[in-house]
Amino acid sequence: MPKSGPYSELEYLILAMVGEKISSGYAMRKEMNRMRGGRWSAESGSVYRILRRLEKDNLVVEARKAGVPNRERTEYELTSQGEALLHSWLVFPPDRTELMFLVDPIRTRAYFLNKLKPTEQVRVVKSWLQESRQFCVDLERDLKATAYPESLRNMAYQNLLFLAQARHEWLRKMLASVKTQMCEPGMADDEPSSA
Repeated sequence: MPKSGPYSELEYLILAMVGEKISSGYAMRKEMNRMRGGRWSAESGSVYRILRRLEKDNLVVEARKAGVPNRERTEYELTSQGEALLHSWLVFPPDRTELMFLVDPIRTRAYFLNKLKPTEQVRVVKSWLQESRQFCVDLERDLKATAYPESLRNMAYQNLLFLAQARHEWLRKMLASVKTQMCEPGMADDEPSSA
């Protein structure tokens, strides 16, 4: 009996990997660890649980056992129902919740920076900016080193770089803001900001 309700991003990712012939849990975990910017778990338990669920929902089937005895891996294939679900996931426009899911733990911290002294705010934002700069440099290098032969897949990865660069620009503006705030009258160095 198919699962009620929508499937998660991780479930669709695993379904899509089976469709791309990345067909064993081990190969999926290896590919997921290679992918950057995901918010899903590449732990073996979660991958195998999802494979079993997709099999129960008749979206994938066990195709074969591969490897040496006692160390065999199960490989999966999409069913026609799995192909149809994968196709619909790819062609339908994203809903608003997918567009709104822009997770950034630095933004969460930034909400509470006013709890720090103004000089600490500047120091903290400078450290974030420094880490952000290095992350952008490393990410650009990694993306060049792991380029895919398909341009669309490279564009998907480039999205991560664009998001990182946008966050870096946001951090530059935040630094300018906290520096300006330090110069405002009544901002003593020993008092947290009230902003």
